[in-house]
Amino acid sequence: MESRVEEAAVNGRATNEERGLVDLARLAVEDVVRLVQQEIALAKREVKEMLGSNIRAAIFLAVAALCLLFAVNLALVTLALAFGVHAVLVAGIEALLLFVIAAICALIGKSMLKIGPPQQTVTSLKEDAEWAKQLLKPNAK
Repeated sequence: MESRVEEAAVNGRATNEERGLVDLARLAVEDVVRLVQQEIALAKREVKEMLGSNIRAAIFLAVAALCLLFAVNLALVTLALAFGVHAVLVAGIEALLLFVIAAICALIGKSMLKIGPPQQTVTSLKEDAEWAKQLLKPNAK
């Protein structure tokens, strides 16, 4: 078959079969290009959605932490005024409690963030790679 293709190329003429192979190769390349473009678009969309979700989570966590900080601070000031004799001890307890609250808020915020590769895109790329392997695999007969 290769010799006929080479011969047709040398003589400047191509049979229908050779033209069909060229068209099939062109279509395959166009399909691969389209597939890559779609994968890139999917990755962009998925990253944009993940980023928007993470920004909203961070905003809500920051507002919650700030409100909690003010509420706890006011409650602890009230306690310090109630126990005026041991104000230093109460202030130390307040500071320790605020550190604990800050650590808890930080851990919760970190656990809510979605960091990593876009899962849908990774799955799609794996499926495409498997499909391409099946296409390229010679038929065992």
